[in-house]
Amino acid sequence: MNERATTIHGSVREAARRHSGRAALMYRREGTYVDVGYDALARAVDQAVDRLRAFGIRRGDVVGIACPNRPQWIVADLAVLSLGAVVVPIYPTLPADQLLYIARDSGMRMLFVGNAKLLGAVEEIRGDLPALEEVLLLDDWGVRFGAPGPEEEGAGQAERPPDPDAGVSGGDLATIVYTSGTTGEPKGVMLTHANIVSNVRALIDRYAITHEDSAVSYLPLAHMFERTCGHYVFLFAGGTVAYAESVTTVVKDVAAVRPTVLIAVPRVLERAYQVAHDRIESGPLLRRGIAHRAFSLLNERENRRYQGKRISPWLWLRCLMYDRLVASKIRATGGGRLRLIVSGGAPLDRAIGKILRVVGFGVVEGYGMTEASPVIASGEVADHRLGTVGRPLEGVEVRSSEAGEILVRGPNVMKGYLGKPEATAAAIDEDGWLHTGDLGGFDEEGHLVVSGRIKDIIVTSYGKNVAPIPVEERLTRSPLVSQAVVFGDNRKSLVALLVPEPEAIEKLAAERGATAESYEDLLKHHVIHAALRDEVARANDEGASYERITGFVALPEPFTPDNGMLTHTLKLRRRTIGERYSERIDSLYTDLEAKHAS
Repeated sequence: MNERATTIHGSVREAARRHSGRAALMYRREGTYVDVGYDALARAVDQAVDRLRAFGIRRGDVVGIACPNRPQWIVADLAVLSLGAVVVPIYPTLPADQLLYIARDSGMRMLFVGNAKLLGAVEEIRGDLPALEEVLLLDDWGVRFGAPGPEEEGAGQAERPPDPDAGVSGGDLATIVYTSGTTGEPKGVMLTHANIVSNVRALIDRYAITHEDSAVSYLPLAHMFERTCGHYVFLFAGGTVAYAESVTTVVKDVAAVRPTVLIAVPRVLERAYQVAHDRIESGPLLRRGIAHRAFSLLNERENRRYQGKRISPWLWLRCLMYDRLVASKIRATGGGRLRLIVSGGAPLDRAIGKILRVVGFGVVEGYGMTEASPVIASGEVADHRLGTVGRPLEGVEVRSSEAGEILVRGPNVMKGYLGKPEATAAAIDEDGWLHTGDLGGFDEEGHLVVSGRIKDIIVTSYGKNVAPIPVEERLTRSPLVSQAVVFGDNRKSLVALLVPEPEAIEKLAAERGATAESYEDLLKHHVIHAALRDEVARANDEGASYERITGFVALPEPFTPDNGMLTHTLKLRRRTIGERYSERIDSLYTDLEAKHAS
């Protein structure tokens, strides 16, 4: 037997042997969380391997999984990998044309789907997929989590080698993950077992993840952030992954599971902060006063820690009191055991990150991309620096090119793009450096600072280069603004499309007596427009003169993956948004020119 498994499934099998009596997975059944132990998980994977063999799946075959997060997802994943086959994760909400493209491009032989609706959608396009031989409902293919029945006892055991890697090597292809495609068609990122295993083990070491740790899974497993950080990290270490019942029940599920680690995207943390903020501000005057005093003192303590200054006994005692009165109650919303929150996928608003740390949450940011399995760098709780994404993982090299582009080299860097040698050569140079397309560099402490995407940089007609993300972050700090996207390429100034927060807008309208026949009309009301104008002015005061927003439009429809304005990883599709609202954007500039002419 190998000293240490070199594959994903082999690493999980090793953990299952060491922690057979512990819970690997948790899921809600009839409203109550039930455990799936490591021994039960291993048996289910063995059953799944036998089923896949019966379907003729062999080394190198491609199997797709289009299903919401659930225990069966990871069972199918580990079983496919155990056979040396390749997993293609697919967002279950993907339109039929994109599903068709992925299935055809990858040469998919088998596809698991999560519900009858998706099964029907696949059947409609199946005639265009001659390589696709089997389409199955993931819940209905006979794999169970209970004790083995007589028919399973010893089934297939003779064919299974004792090696936990099951004859598969670290260099073998493990998965093809299709990028969201903010521009152009999606590309299939080829990641090997060694790519992912190196990333997982570096994260386990950085955050000292053990069998005592647990996490709640709600981000889509079709994305490597959740698959690597939210699943493999814990399953390699013998920890527990609990599945949220749905995205809308995450707060309730976290309270029930009481995880030690939370993997999050900024939007989730920002929403949680807003809910807590609104609850405090709508409370009695005395309670508000206590909360404000608590935040002030706890913030002073955090600032002194950050600056390496002495904390006086008097400040320490007062903070201890306010921590018990206020901060501990806020931490209780996360179950009371959270020692680490890792935010990734997009920049976290610096002010919100600071507040979360002030009340005692160990919040850090990470940076990565699918092509890097995905983590490149991540912060550490004890060495946190606001506005940075921490230091590179062990074994991962990071540097900036002369043009300021972040370059990455290491064992986590992809094998390449499936069937796209030119795109691969453009992404990975002859020296093995992955060109991320992001701008950034290191601060004096060696922490990586990411300043934006090269392709997103706005160049005004005055020649000023503007990174839109910091401008958009300042706009969305307003409780009235949910989303913002900035435009201004080859223009004299910047304008913004704003998606207001409906509840905040309606509350403001009620307070100020503004009425309208519809929400869309309400956004045009002079009272609401004036309030939004004030918020834009506040954001302008925080930026440089050339970053000022000179006009805006309030949109009633949010940007979502369903309407094509966001990727499935919640990144703005700027080109798509710009094309859809081109007339509105042009009218803003027309109005500005008319105003200057008058």
